[in-house]
Amino acid sequence: MLLRGTAIVSLLTLLSRILGFVRDLLVARLLGASIFADAFFVAFRIPNLLRSFLAEGALTSAFVPVFSSALAKDKDAAFQSFRRVLGFLLLLTIPLSILGMWFAQEVVDFLAPGFSQDPKKFELCVALARIMMPYIACVSVIAMINSALNALYIFGASAWAQVTMNIVLIIGAVGAMAFGPDVATYVLSYSVLIGGGVQIVAQLPACGRAGISLIPKFALLSRDVLEVARLMLPATVGASVYQLTIFVATLLASLLPAGSVSWLFYADRVAQFPIGIFSVALASVLLPALSTASAADDADGFQRRLGDSLRFTSFFIIPMAAGIWALALPITELLFERGAFSHESSIMTSYALKALAAGLWATSCHSMLVRAFIARKDTLTPTLIGMCALAVTVIVSLLFMGEIANPSSAIVSLLARLQGLIYAAFPWHWSIGHVGLASASSAAAFVSFGLVMLLFSLRIGRFPWRTFASSTVRSLVAAAAMMAALHASVALCSSAAMACLVGIPVGIVVYTGASFAVRSLEAQESLRILSRAARRRR
Repeated sequence: MLLRGTAIVSLLTLLSRILGFVRDLLVARLLGASIFADAFFVAFRIPNLLRSFLAEGALTSAFVPVFSSALAKDKDAAFQSFRRVLGFLLLLTIPLSILGMWFAQEVVDFLAPGFSQDPKKFELCVALARIMMPYIACVSVIAMINSALNALYIFGASAWAQVTMNIVLIIGAVGAMAFGPDVATYVLSYSVLIGGGVQIVAQLPACGRAGISLIPKFALLSRDVLEVARLMLPATVGASVYQLTIFVATLLASLLPAGSVSWLFYADRVAQFPIGIFSVALASVLLPALSTASAADDADGFQRRLGDSLRFTSFFIIPMAAGIWALALPITELLFERGAFSHESSIMTSYALKALAAGLWATSCHSMLVRAFIARKDTLTPTLIGMCALAVTVIVSLLFMGEIANPSSAIVSLLARLQGLIYAAFPWHWSIGHVGLASASSAAAFVSFGLVMLLFSLRIGRFPWRTFASSTVRSLVAAAAMMAALHASVALCSSAAMACLVGIPVGIVVYTGASFAVRSLEAQESLRILSRAARRRR
């Protein structure tokens, strides 16, 4: 069930990511790495930060274990619980959207203080943020629906909703080509808002099949809402720590040369591809599975599902990260280098992409282990780990981004003083700009993964780490063979398109062959799953 659900979500997510790349290609052609692109990406990040903070962060982490426990007792009661928590969510996100629109200027000034030095960029970002702010409520409802459907083992509805979102954004980007970059950013922003509504409509058929009603009930003092609220308190702190990490990265990027925000955005879009099509898909299926096992006191099932998720994470994510590292520049050139997106922007984006690729495996494994704590209604431990990750992110970012000159606000002045202390403690710093910020993200991912492994062993119990380590080492060996083949084949290619068209199939073939050569259990299990699927189709 775990792998089948992951496969369904992964296929739909793959389609969504492909459409997302088409969307990013069009946006890059329209805006490049200009002040218009920087303003749009920061404005779009504001509702996404708040949405992740509330819906996909604190609320869903608290809701899934509660909903899964209710399902194990009474399905109808669980559906009523969903309606009450949905009402609670709307009472949080709708006022938050209104406040965000009202205080958009202050929010942008806080999130990207470097923009204040360019009045045109600042004013544009504020206007775009006001347009997109209601997106918070739309996407929060979508995240809530997805959590309930996954707990009912109805997979793929959220990924399908994302497909429709990308279609709307592609249509908006195509329409925006008839205008200059200033008007085009407004067209793209309204497309985001329309896409949020379309995503909710796209989930209605799945809700109908499941018997879920989207009519909210406002009962703030009900037991399930109070339990969700109780679990949300530490989860909210954890989500705020994660969002603060993103905020710090955005703030620091705004202090770097023009284009830095965009280079990091485009690199992150590519780096998120393997996480989106596998890690997020597996994690969304894993959480309700672990919650169900925990509610039933099924320790063996809990360990088995978590162990399988980690083994297959290494098997799939390691080669994807290695391939992105080896093909960083050709991928960037092929996807983005056209129109306003120059070759220099491709080079700068590829540097950031390599730095992000280095942390993909740790990020994915950390995500799986965090689900184990959440499934057991422990939202405090992920919060503590997030605080440590934030500290690492800030220290490494300030160490490698370059000196902060002429602080423009109190918070930037504080960061400049902190940077001076870090320079005194670590005299071997380098000034690598936006690449330093990307490297900080990867460093924090490894620290987080190490901490969550340690705390898992101390608080939850024994785990077959030796099996996981053996699978990871075999995947690393196979990926090393793949990278050698990639470098040899790409060196013979004369264009970015040829490098990708040749390199990707070569990488897949070599990694698959090498995996069987090192006797990878995951390769053998995948082959058996494919064989059974092929026999059923005959």
